[in-house]
Amino acid sequence: MNDVYDRTTIRFHWWVAGIILALWTLGQCIDFFPKGDARIAARSVHITLGATLLVLYLLRLRWRRTHGTKLPPADPGMPGKLAIGVHHLLYVLLGCVLLAGLTAAWFRGDTLFNVFQIPALFPEGASWREDIVDVHGLLANSLFGLALLHATAALWHHIIKKDTVLRRMWPGIRP
Repeated sequence: MNDVYDRTTIRFHWWVAGIILALWTLGQCIDFFPKGDARIAARSVHITLGATLLVLYLLRLRWRRTHGTKLPPADPGMPGKLAIGVHHLLYVLLGCVLLAGLTAAWFRGDTLFNVFQIPALFPEGASWREDIVDVHGLLANSLFGLALLHATAALWHHIIKKDTVLRRMWPGIRP
């Protein structure tokens, strides 16, 4: 199959993938930063990258609906349907992670780089504050696991099946 996605779709894919990797890694490490300015900076970077990802997510959805190249599944039958389902689940999970992260920042109230204060919607000690952070983490871990499965499937296509599925989304490849 010589079909490839358009440049904008490919760029969105890799920007989103890179930011998700950075956010997930930082999210796993935030509590290792000492309390105070270092942790505030780490959390501020996490929130800022999350807001950037939200904008990219919305732009990507709009692009895919209006201009993006639409390719048929690489595999016919059930494997193709499974791949489509995984792609839809990736989009849904990403939207849920972003919504939960935004909600967590507002529920908890955060300081961005000690310059801007996001007002807390719930008082200190409210159980919702930690619950939404836990939900955000669970969803983020689920998204990351599914993204790893997605990447593994692409590598399986490339290394084992030796087809062109990975090349469809690889930067710099032109039809």
